[in-house]
Amino acid sequence: MKTLRELESRLGSRVIAMRWPIIAASVLLVAAAGSGVLFLEFSPDHRIYFAKDNPQLLALEAMERTYGESGNVFFAVAPENRDATSALALEATAWLTEQSWQTPYSTRVDSVTNFQHTTADGDDLLVRDLVDEGAWGDADERSRIRAVALAEPRLAARLLARDGGVGGVNVTVQLPGEDELLEGSRVAEFARGLADEVRERFPGIDVRMTGLVIFNLTFMEVSLGDLKTLVPASFAAMTLMLVLLIRSLSGTFAIMLVVALSVMTSVGLGGWVGLPMTAPSAIAPIVVLTVAIANCVHIFTTFVHSTQADASRASADRGSGAVLRRPRTGNPKRDAIAESLRVNLQPVFLASLTTALGFLSMNFSDVPPFRQLGTFVAFGVGAAFVLSVTFLPALLSLLPIRLRAAGHRHDALMVALGEFVVRRRRGLLWGCGLLVVALVASIPRNELNDVFLHYFDESIEFRRDADFTVEHLTGIYTMEYSLASGEPGGVGDPDYLADVAAFAEWYREQPQG
Repeated sequence: MKTLRELESRLGSRVIAMRWPIIAASVLLVAAAGSGVLFLEFSPDHRIYFAKDNPQLLALEAMERTYGESGNVFFAVAPENRDATSALALEATAWLTEQSWQTPYSTRVDSVTNFQHTTADGDDLLVRDLVDEGAWGDADERSRIRAVALAEPRLAARLLARDGGVGGVNVTVQLPGEDELLEGSRVAEFARGLADEVRERFPGIDVRMTGLVIFNLTFMEVSLGDLKTLVPASFAAMTLMLVLLIRSLSGTFAIMLVVALSVMTSVGLGGWVGLPMTAPSAIAPIVVLTVAIANCVHIFTTFVHSTQADASRASADRGSGAVLRRPRTGNPKRDAIAESLRVNLQPVFLASLTTALGFLSMNFSDVPPFRQLGTFVAFGVGAAFVLSVTFLPALLSLLPIRLRAAGHRHDALMVALGEFVVRRRRGLLWGCGLLVVALVASIPRNELNDVFLHYFDESIEFRRDADFTVEHLTGIYTMEYSLASGEPGGVGDPDYLADVAAFAEWYREQPQG
């Protein structure tokens, strides 16, 4: 305890005495740490939400080793007249189906127009496309196409809405996996251009676009968009609030500089240790910003109050004719900085330590992006503490801090609030207690429902397109089963095929099947 008190007493004086080396060292160390942003990777893969030993992820990887890895882009073809088997709609679907084969990394394209329909002619089986280009203008043929499609489990509610109003084109793609962000961007760019061309070529036909590849890429695009908008907006809002509340441009500049350096250190160290940037970890800069500002404001406001108190005492001594007490160093500003560090070192340290430990505890989560978020924030909180007790006071000692004389008007509101709390303490105690009980009683109403699609606001085009597709056709999620026959070549065994058919029939009878 004695050592801590000695550190608190001497830290301010030593920081001011070594202010130039401290500022230079801080800038160099932050630059070295911040250079780690060059190694940051932005991962659009939804698998990052699962640990490497997750049973479901292991099962998925086993299936992909057997059947191959694949994603998809899904086009929902929506005619204005809500007839997906009209001549115009079938023509648009056929054109989109043909052009979709040009999608980068595409391996398969499925739609009503290229569905291989099998019919019997005596002892012969005829396999041909369900839709014949020459029959688009024949109303009877279109009625037949509609009836066959709605009776086919592989088409109904998947590639043709049950009411026949919306059609679908599913493009299966297999990304090489070398750079999924770049590969997914290529697929999405081509698909979006294709959708725009359909709208231009076929007036009255709208196209909505979803699919796993688009979902993953949109997740990353939204996260990067947040980094580009929310972080600068948060900085701007905090800067404005500081200017209004502490009324010091120099103080605001010093505080926000510490905040910026802390955020740079947080993100840069994450890059150095190989943490990927994901949707959850993208909010780390905002969390670090909040903690860093709290540390700096405590130190700065105590510095201001100490300076004002010294000025008030000096004025009172001069007015009474008393002998003016000299500050310890003869410099009131430096004494105020030293006093601020003495008062705030321990509480700022404890607050930073508990905050960092709290976020580091997220490393026990089963979801890797939350672990990464906790580590990013812990790096930033540690940097914010060190910079706020070294770099900030060193900078304040150099900047011209213009302070107003102390007065009671600024404290009147807080004094009134304190008197009100003391005067109404019993009522406030019981009222707050009842409010807490009422809120706790509402906990069972919370629902654990982590639907990835609902991560997106309805203002996002992908969310609107996905909602439309889910309403009329199918969702973006699929369930796949690998049914082993137990012997080489056993998938052709009649008994095995009968079991698979029985399983499929049973599954269709299940709710939501």
